[in-house]
Amino acid sequence: MPEIPSAPEGTTLTSPAPSRLSRPVALRVIGVWLAVLALLAGFGVASASAGETARPGTNVSLAGVWDLTVTIHTPDGGTSVVNARFTFTPDHQLSAPGPLDENGQPMYTERGFWNARSDGTISFYIAHPGVPVGGAVPGDVQAVHLGRISGKSFSTVAYAFVTDKPGGVPQGPISVDTTADWVSPVPSS
Repeated sequence: MPEIPSAPEGTTLTSPAPSRLSRPVALRVIGVWLAVLALLAGFGVASASAGETARPGTNVSLAGVWDLTVTIHTPDGGTSVVNARFTFTPDHQLSAPGPLDENGQPMYTERGFWNARSDGTISFYIAHPGVPVGGAVPGDVQAVHLGRISGKSFSTVAYAFVTDKPGGVPQGPISVDTTADWVSPVPSS
């Protein structure tokens, strides 16, 4: 019969030490923690959506008339501030009269389109023709605004590009900031 090797002298053969938790107990502990985390996540989602619907004056749509304060950061480091009344229509169009001429008529009309998401983020594109003399900005202007609406106000940051003559190279980007306050619903036509 072959000999069975024995352990070297001074060593003891023992079985591995059992883990502190048995497998079923460990799985139960992990399951309880996952259930607690899921419950907490559910409360967080429920309270966030309840806060959105319960907040008075919440308006995540831009549809309406707004007074905007537009701050244009000029290339020389200064700023130019323009106040305008914008109308955002339910069909996602926007318009605003430009500065008035000596007869009290707008020199141009700003036009564009807008979008708003249910989380309060907003964006809009605006363009207006330049006015050779007396316009707020000489040259054709195009800008994209990104921001957030909260209740009856919103703010955006934008980059504008100006083309000072037809077929010319756009200048920019020119940094623009806006703040706005709700005035009224869109007037019926």
